Amino acid sequence: MITQLLIRNYAIIDNLEIDFAGGFTTITGETGAGKSIILGALNLLLGHRFESINFKDKTKKSIIEGVFNISNLHLKDLFLSHELEYDKTLIIRREFSFSGLSRAFINDTPVKLDLLKNLGFFLVDIHSQHENLLLRDDTFQLQVIDAFSKNKFPEFENIYSEYRDVFNELHTLEITLESKKRLLSRTDLDITHKEALIVEIENLNLQIGEKDEIELEYKKMNNLNEIKGAISDVTSIFEDIDNSIMSNLHIVISKLESIQQYDSVISDLLKRVKVNSIDMNDIMMEFHSINQSLNLDPNRLILIQDRFDAINRLEKKLNLFGINEILNKLSEMKEELKLFNSISKEINKIEIQIQSLEKKLFHIAHKLTVFRKKSAIELTNVIIVDLADLGIKNANIKFNFLNQSQLSPYGLDKVNLLFSSNQGYELKPIGDVASGGEISRLMLCLKKNLFNISQFSTIIFDEIDSGVSGEIGRKIGRVLKKMSKKGQVLCITHLPQIASLGDSHYRVLKYNNNNITTTKISKLSSEGQVQEIARMLSGDELNDEAIANAKKC
Repeated sequence: MITQLLIRNYAIIDNLEIDFAGGFTTITGETGAGKSIILGALNLLLGHRFESINFKDKTKKSIIEGVFNISNLHLKDLFLSHELEYDKTLIIRREFSFSGLSRAFINDTPVKLDLLKNLGFFLVDIHSQHENLLLRDDTFQLQVIDAFSKNKFPEFENIYSEYRDVFNELHTLEITLESKKRLLSRTDLDITHKEALIVEIENLNLQIGEKDEIELEYKKMNNLNEIKGAISDVTSIFEDIDNSIMSNLHIVISKLESIQQYDSVISDLLKRVKVNSIDMNDIMMEFHSINQSLNLDPNRLILIQDRFDAINRLEKKLNLFGINEILNKLSEMKEELKLFNSISKEINKIEIQIQSLEKKLFHIAHKLTVFRKKSAIELTNVIIVDLADLGIKNANIKFNFLNQSQLSPYGLDKVNLLFSSNQGYELKPIGDVASGGEISRLMLCLKKNLFNISQFSTIIFDEIDSGVSGEIGRKIGRVLKKMSKKGQVLCITHLPQIASLGDSHYRVLKYNNNNITTTKISKLSSEGQVQEIARMLSGDELNDEAIANAKKC
């Protein structure tokens, strides 16, 4: 439970310190005095966001601090899991600066806001007027039934936990599946076309540099007559009887041999001419050999032309140039197909897993429905009795179950709370037929029963008496008083019939100090409580009659 709340420099609060006790605490004060501001400060301790407009003095930090007794909340494991020192006394502090910086502390250890929100779930349940709207929400209605199911049927929690685990696994697989499918769509693979291209390229059995070779061979065969004619002319020059290259070389050698004895340089030149003569003779023989080998093979020419054309067509089709680029493209397409086949196999595997998980989830969801329907019947009976105690004598309610075809995080159930406050009238959705006062009382009944089975030990009601008469307010107060036997109950109220039942009574007062509005809160003595009840009954002007009536409350 909360034992102390300290507020500094927040909204119209300068410095406020409140000590809370167990049991039933009522908080009263005129409209605008600051009751909701105190509630807002408490919300900050539970992880809510802070707005800069809430600074009283923008030059100073805003500090909210709460002290809680958590000895009976079984939170030691939660503390240890976050490496926090555990103690039965918990101190939460939040500090804010106007620049936008904020810090949160648990027992003086800095923590993140997510942890604060998680811890806040176990500490306090704050019920404000807008929460009555939750009663119209089918998800909230289902969560109420689940809370009762967990308390009534211990096995329900295990089944529900299994469902959530499997559902999360399914959700993860669905995300993975969508990711794989998007990957395939982004690769823009025309599988059939690329498979055909791969076959076409591989059938050609292309070799690096092959195109240049066959292009040269093709040109050679296409110009065979010109080549043979040129070679014939060359050999004629070499072998001409009257004036051949070889005959002239022999003459040169003979002349040099006759004079080599006179000069060593001439002797060296003779040697070189002889060597060149041998080379020239070999060259002449090579030309003869080439000339004899130059025969046109029509089939070879057609083969070369066809292959050359095939390579050209492939280059044009792929918008590439050269066999190197074609072979690189071949490797790239093979990798793409390999990836495609791999992803396709993964997709098929995931789809099979999804089908299996969906089948399992449907089976578990049907189990959840059975327990929920049993709990709903018992909860309905309890609430009808509680509503009668709160003045709705002929209430009739029913949780109508609708079975969905699609799995949700909660199963297959969708719940619609039907209500009638008058005997003989048709049950209709709660939002269509219930008045504000009836919704407040119905919500109180739910909260009462939830509080009895909840983990948190403090519940705060912000004007739960809205829209009800004094007589009904008295009945609401008795319910709250009874709830406080189980844990700490705080109620902000405008009804004296409720305020008078508090074990502790606080009054929130707004006053002006040097033209600056400030809020303060004080715990009332027995006499002070009587005077506050009298004020609530008759207004600001107190008289003996009002005080007498207050004492009767």
